[in-house]
Amino acid sequence: MPCPNPALGVALGAPARVSATLVRLLAVFALLMLEGCAMYNHAYPVDPPSIHGVDLRVVQADDYGSFWDTAVAQKTLDDVEQLSKTQNTLVVLFIHGWHHNAAPDDDDLLASAAALVALQEELSQEKRRALRNRMTGSSEFRLVGIYVGWRGRSLPGPLDYLSFWGRKNAAERTGEGDVSEFVLRLQRIFLRANEVDPRDPTRVRKPFTGLVTIGHSFGAQVLWKTISREIEEPLAERAPCLADVLDPTLGAREVPERTPINGLGDLNILLNPALEAYQYARVDALSRQLRYPSTQTPQVIVFSADNDDARKIWFPLARAATGPFRPNFRPDYQGPLYGAALGELASQRTHVLGLAPPGSLDSLVPEDYDGETKIRNFDFTGDTTFGGIELKPDVGPPPQASRIAYSPVMVVQTHDKIIDGHGGIFLKDFRGFISKYVAYIEGKRLLLREEQLRRQSPPQEHPAREPLCTK
Repeated sequence: MPCPNPALGVALGAPARVSATLVRLLAVFALLMLEGCAMYNHAYPVDPPSIHGVDLRVVQADDYGSFWDTAVAQKTLDDVEQLSKTQNTLVVLFIHGWHHNAAPDDDDLLASAAALVALQEELSQEKRRALRNRMTGSSEFRLVGIYVGWRGRSLPGPLDYLSFWGRKNAAERTGEGDVSEFVLRLQRIFLRANEVDPRDPTRVRKPFTGLVTIGHSFGAQVLWKTISREIEEPLAERAPCLADVLDPTLGAREVPERTPINGLGDLNILLNPALEAYQYARVDALSRQLRYPSTQTPQVIVFSADNDDARKIWFPLARAATGPFRPNFRPDYQGPLYGAALGELASQRTHVLGLAPPGSLDSLVPEDYDGETKIRNFDFTGDTTFGGIELKPDVGPPPQASRIAYSPVMVVQTHDKIIDGHGGIFLKDFRGFISKYVAYIEGKRLLLREEQLRRQSPPQEHPAREPLCTK
């Protein structure tokens, strides 16, 4: 459709007799007209930056979540599946955020490529190669990066800041479309590649496949549509009580688990997510009802910058502007859950990420692979230091004060020297921390898979039990 004149909004409040509600309705209508423009609603030339040792792919979805070229996405899946059958493979999928797209010079594309370089260097370290050789029969691996492009930018220049509502809705549509199926098919490849049968010793040295997903800003909303189902289902199967999103501390840590909670892939990371805290509340409430074994690794981590004004200020204002179009909230916690971005509510926060004291040593070093026990039992939700960056449990009012060891979910507030504002997500220090963090988690999961393979009997299924809800 032809684009309307942006100056249209100037006249919206002119007549004094027009009610404030009508002004808001007209303003939203004008923004929706702008959002209907065809600007940036096209596929970009696929020209990812060349990275030594990294196979970087780009798949692109339109404003309704349909792939521009399904054949490109299918070939990416086919290639990943073929690699998983023949060699050690780590897939890292990244979904960009607001104001971004799949243009070859896009900042998020270049920043995610730099993060892949750091991870590639970490995974190529000699001790990690030796571990892969012991566990799989080959020290080699392939790192496959998949950049998911969608219409995160819809208007030129500063006008794009007016696109909040439209891009939020587009992110939800994209997360419910072809991208969700694509991620679920990656999950199927991941599960099939790592499927183990302890009764068949000939499969002990099969290749290992890892899967990590990352979503930034509205890209985290795209990703959350898929990974939320994958983490909520196993939590709901084991938590004794229905989730109470308005009081998630009820029934906290009543039930000890013998087997870990597994969601989608190895790890899912949300960077400055632009989605409501309400969307995470059920996972938060369910996860607090359980205690976890030492074999549990993090499944979902939210990193939220402490100076992200876009989410601290503009997100709640934008949510408040939708007041005339939704039912009233109950007079309890519903309003804050809906009005705050995930990561901004102290009640959901579990950890902080800051600069470590000078001289702090890394919590794990490559030599720990020689003994293996420390890495097998390491709690990645406890005090963890890599490269001068320190992850610590949040010491604040309940429920943060009582940390859940080996939790599958974390909500982390970060210092502005680590993630700077809404867009500074891959600064050098954070790249260094997250590359080590991901590499050691992958190492632990490889060790645990090998341990399961060497058992002489199948792993125990989660036992049936009587409900223990005592609210």
